[in-house]
Amino acid sequence: MNTESASSLLKEPGFIRLWVMGAVAGTARWLEMLVIGIFVFDTTGSPFTVALMLFARLVPMGVFGVFGGLISDRYDRRRTLLLVVTLMALVSATLCLLGVYGKLTVWHVGIGAFVAGLAWVTDFPVRRTLLAEIAGPGRTAKAMSLDIMSSSGTRMLGPVLGGGLYVTLGIEGAFLMTMVFYGLCFVLLLGLDHRDAPAPTTDASPFHRLMEGFRELQQSRLLIGIFIVTIIFNLWGFPFTSMIPVIGKDVLLLDPAGVGVLASAEGLGALVGAVLLALYAPGAWARYLYVGGVGLYFALIIAFGFSASTPVSGMTLTLAGCAGAGFAAMQSALILMNANERTRGRMMGVLSMCIGTGLLGFLHLGWLADLIGPGAACITLGLEGLLAMGVTVYYYPELLGRQA
Repeated sequence: MNTESASSLLKEPGFIRLWVMGAVAGTARWLEMLVIGIFVFDTTGSPFTVALMLFARLVPMGVFGVFGGLISDRYDRRRTLLLVVTLMALVSATLCLLGVYGKLTVWHVGIGAFVAGLAWVTDFPVRRTLLAEIAGPGRTAKAMSLDIMSSSGTRMLGPVLGGGLYVTLGIEGAFLMTMVFYGLCFVLLLGLDHRDAPAPTTDASPFHRLMEGFRELQQSRLLIGIFIVTIIFNLWGFPFTSMIPVIGKDVLLLDPAGVGVLASAEGLGALVGAVLLALYAPGAWARYLYVGGVGLYFALIIAFGFSASTPVSGMTLTLAGCAGAGFAAMQSALILMNANERTRGRMMGVLSMCIGTGLLGFLHLGWLADLIGPGAACITLGLEGLLAMGVTVYYYPELLGRQA
């Protein structure tokens, strides 16, 4: 795996379209998440309610995530993605109009977050399986690194755009922008010329196909360990991002534009980390980067909880983003490289379900933040995550082996 394999992917029109489409959709996603957090905190003053918005977004992943893999294996992936971005454009248009007429409420954005979560259930396994098909087995890790590189950039760009739009045009302007972004995704997908790999001929029902995937999972300690680390990150790692708007406004006393810049720091770090991974990280290091990235991320969550300075908080978030890039890039790559080719779509669906367990993490963090404050809650979250990772690596030493 060298820089040549990464650059060769960028010469393939199908990969470019899917890659750019993911970047545009990711910008819309992170823009929405920031402005919803600011809007809800301005309206309610409750960190717990802010966390509930991201909980609503993750509920579909936890409940229906595994079915996204079945959809990826069964239906035309390009058409599925077209339906997803159309749905998201309609949701953004509805929330924009409610904002324009002054009718937008917390429960409206909560429903919008839930519908966005439903769309993400399908987008995650379908688009990444398509990327892996175009890349081929020898370039899968590089394809995932490039995808994480672009999505990391969106985590920087989305919050900055969101904070600026919230200040200048209000939340309705932010949702108008996301509607435009999803429309652009639709146009990119229309021009995608790719046929799905032939699905295996079978008369098995979706239930039996799902069980087949779980039977394969039971036979691989490595896959089980990978999924457990994903659950740990989404229970104790990712939820801390819901506290960035709260700490930015309540502790660091920033305006919405300043909160957007602060939130973008994690995306900046993730972008830098993803670029380094795409250019220099050998595929054999995949498991080390996956586990090490999560451990370092938890340590930096603790540091962020202690910080009361905007520059220090920004630097901590930048480093956290860089550490998280190792986890994010290798998460899908490890599944796609170690799962049976016939069931990897279902494995990606299981991965979506594991990501969805984060909904419990948001509830846990929201409750802690209301009880002991957002900073102390982040410190507690990081300590719990480090403990869980230590136990997992002890019982699944395969996670620290070299990737074949």
